[in-house]
Amino acid sequence: MISATTAVAPARILGLRTAQAGPAVSQDEMFETFYKDLYAEVPDAEKLFKSTQVKQRRQAWSPAERYADGWPGMRTRIEAWEESVLAMGRETVGGVIDGVDTDKIGSYTFVSCTGYAGPTPEMLLAKEFGLPQNLRRTFVGHMGCYAAFNGIKVALDSLAGRPDELALVTCAEVCSVHLRPEATKEQVVVTGLFGDAAATLLLSSVDGDVDDVDGPVILGTHTETHPETSAAMTWKVMDDAFRMTLSPYVPLYLSETIVPFVGRLLDQHGLKPGDVKHWGIHPGGPKIIDYVGERLDLPVAALQPSLHILGSWGNCSSPTVLLILDHILREVRPAAGEYGVFMAFGPGLTMESALIRF
Repeated sequence: MISATTAVAPARILGLRTAQAGPAVSQDEMFETFYKDLYAEVPDAEKLFKSTQVKQRRQAWSPAERYADGWPGMRTRIEAWEESVLAMGRETVGGVIDGVDTDKIGSYTFVSCTGYAGPTPEMLLAKEFGLPQNLRRTFVGHMGCYAAFNGIKVALDSLAGRPDELALVTCAEVCSVHLRPEATKEQVVVTGLFGDAAATLLLSSVDGDVDDVDGPVILGTHTETHPETSAAMTWKVMDDAFRMTLSPYVPLYLSETIVPFVGRLLDQHGLKPGDVKHWGIHPGGPKIIDYVGERLDLPVAALQPSLHILGSWGNCSSPTVLLILDHILREVRPAAGEYGVFMAFGPGLTMESALIRF
């Protein structure tokens, strides 16, 4: 195990905006109009597809429209990725910087594992929004579902070094452009799970005593990697599209390590799981939410934000944990001073987490 608990300078979340890549489409409609034929030879395909507990998703590429006449090549897929991440990035960045002095934005980190292009999206968006010419830019690619935390940690380091500046972080994924003509049980689950979305955060450093600052405030992060399970989840670039593999044992691996993992995040702040009211558990699948909740002895209500995002958006890779945070802020409305733990998992197996005080 490789572990890293980071004692960071706290950062305040000034803004959070989310965006969808297309209209919401029900899981039933998707299966009947496309996947039923694609997976006709896979035993129990419909049961597997719907076992993800996703009720609807938003996708830039409707499978019934974009794959009805064949399978586009990688170039067409990446062009669609770039168009979609720029559109969603434009919407979310515009939302968080409205009314902000953009001359104060000193760093911008863009996170995506579903495509590549240069110039990278954050450069094009920085130009479009007139961000400073000396803006420090970082593109975080191919790290998977936990990568929002990598983007956030780049922003935290930027603010620690230059506390008078602001930091932007965008996560944008277009999983729908990587559908493959591969009829296996594993791919049925993968294609039944993932959706498209984006989210952008605007962060500032905390001036003075953190206890005197209105939340939400990111207090710290913790990372662990378990390389002995590195084959359990992969995300590879193939000739025709990207390809994901996902072991059914991933929830079990996570359940065996989640209690000490969360403990190492909270110990640095003198907290226990019972002190935390709000939980954002990356919905890599319903079993992950169930197993994590069971091992941490969480009340059913604490799991609802993660289950809600799984059901209404699916797993959207890197922005998913920010969709959960947005839902908690808008719908749950935490009281001032309450704590939240947010976590996500991906290839490695890598486990990332952050502690937020609302």
